[in-house]
Amino acid sequence: MNKRFAFIAAAAATLLFVTVPASAPASADPSSLSEVKKELKDKGNDLEKITEKYNGAKADLKATEKKISKIKKDLPKLEKEAGKAKDLLGDIAYESYTSGNHLTATGSALADSPEEALKRISVLGAINAAQAADVADEIGAVKDLKEKRKSLEELKDDQKHTKSDISKKRGKIQAEVDHLQDLRDQYGIGSGSGGTAPPPSGHAKAVVAYAENQIGEPYSYGAAGPGSWDCSGLTMMSWRQAGVSLSHQASAQRNETASVSRSELAPGDLVFYYGDIHHVALYVGEGKVVHAPQEGENVQVANMDDMPINSYGRPS
Repeated sequence: MNKRFAFIAAAAATLLFVTVPASAPASADPSSLSEVKKELKDKGNDLEKITEKYNGAKADLKATEKKISKIKKDLPKLEKEAGKAKDLLGDIAYESYTSGNHLTATGSALADSPEEALKRISVLGAINAAQAADVADEIGAVKDLKEKRKSLEELKDDQKHTKSDISKKRGKIQAEVDHLQDLRDQYGIGSGSGGTAPPPSGHAKAVVAYAENQIGEPYSYGAAGPGSWDCSGLTMMSWRQAGVSLSHQASAQRNETASVSRSELAPGDLVFYYGDIHHVALYVGEGKVVHAPQEGENVQVANMDDMPINSYGRPS
């Protein structure tokens, strides 16, 4: 009896060892595959939203730095002119003192506040209205420029923090997308390149041709080529071939383009998606678009209505 029990137990253990898989199944269970695809699409969409915000924050910071750079360039010249104006006030104060107009408070006022000194000298008639206006303009221009520079420096700091915060959020979502991408690869879901776009005509030829040449290249957040793209980077560079400058952000491109209706769409027009406009594609005709979809996918031709359309725009 004991021998028979031992034999059955050994046989059962052998069967269990052979039939239980040690890793993920070779072919995905349909429900599991569906969940992976849905979650990857949702996370990819989240990543694209944050990427478009990052592109906008980067553009804002660049614009602020450009303004600060201009002020730094202009300030020395204005300071030099203001210095001459202060010297003029000092000379007038001295001449007034030596000629008998005792401006006893002018010296200290000149050091502490040139504007106050100017008032005192003007009141006493040491300079005429035109001279006073010129001096005031020189001193006021420097003061205004310094105040503007201070405000811009504060704005720059805020924008840097915003960009940094967005970058951290993007990194977190990217890690989740990378994990889902591993599952995508495990289950053999292709990244795709879509079909073939219909031939364009007219002025849009160079724009559409450029976008088509990128088909099959990977999506990469914040990228505008060569070799990888995000959605607005692709449309920006495609239209650059026609000499049109667009921002590297979908919502900004919407503001930079003229609205057209669906019935008016022509190859080269832009199709904007979602309520917050965080995705954009290039219309190529016959209900098709070329776009950089999301992380883990390639630039491809797709049906225009595969995503919820917000509006349409025509660059010029």
